[in-house]
Amino acid sequence: MLGGFYTMGGCHFWEDVFFYQKWRIQRNYINKKCRLLDNWDICRTEGSFDECRKEFIKYIEAFEISRQKGHMIIMLPGLGESKNIFKPLWRAALKEGYLAAAINYPSTQKDLDGHVRQLDFLLNHLEDVDQVSFVTKGIGCIILKKLFMLDSPWRKRLKMGRIVEVAPLNHGSELLHMLSHYSLPNFILGPTAKEMSPYNIERFAKLPKELETGVVLCPSMTTNLIEKLTGTDMPRGSLEEEQDFEGARDIVEIRCRKLNLFRCPKVVSAVITFLASGRF
Repeated sequence: MLGGFYTMGGCHFWEDVFFYQKWRIQRNYINKKCRLLDNWDICRTEGSFDECRKEFIKYIEAFEISRQKGHMIIMLPGLGESKNIFKPLWRAALKEGYLAAAINYPSTQKDLDGHVRQLDFLLNHLEDVDQVSFVTKGIGCIILKKLFMLDSPWRKRLKMGRIVEVAPLNHGSELLHMLSHYSLPNFILGPTAKEMSPYNIERFAKLPKELETGVVLCPSMTTNLIEKLTGTDMPRGSLEEEQDFEGARDIVEIRCRKLNLFRCPKVVSAVITFLASGRF
């Protein structure tokens, strides 16, 4: 089926299952129908995954799409966020010579296992890439932990780079878990929120020790607002405690007043520095 219409990029109802040079194949999480989007988020065709993949091969020649090669950074947004939060980091990564793929997943529509299956599928179909690193925001770090519990083909095929967790929810979120017990917040936040209790999350296996992981702590605007309204400090562990808990190679705390943390130059610079050197 021919496409040719503009889309919003599939922020909340479409999951990326294939990525190549800014083109992506997305799958609707409800009816499982796929669509091929070009680098301007224009839908070029719709159908099954294989049909979209075959159409993409035709577009490679028609649009003279160059072959990608090298080290790709996979970026995973937080709950209720889209790939667009990574635009500043994405530009910085390309400038440094990396390939970069900011991934959309229906974070408020599926549970953690559903997100893991999507990401596993995408990585198993990642072409012409020899090394991958990951940058996560919020719940993205939890999805990544569950992903590395799988023994998937891509792990034998791709060399692992480094991982940077920005404002991670490594201890879960009592607030998200509490809100999931109320009808309206549960409808908005989706099934993932129910799984975010600290008891549940802290039972997950840590990332493999051989992976070089860096953590960027950025107190959220919600945390700052609660502190101002109550006049008290929300409980936080020290940098050393966080580093020990996660087994991180390095950790840094950055104060940022922006709603999108990746609009903060210090955050972007810290992420790029760790990806390149393994230190902040």
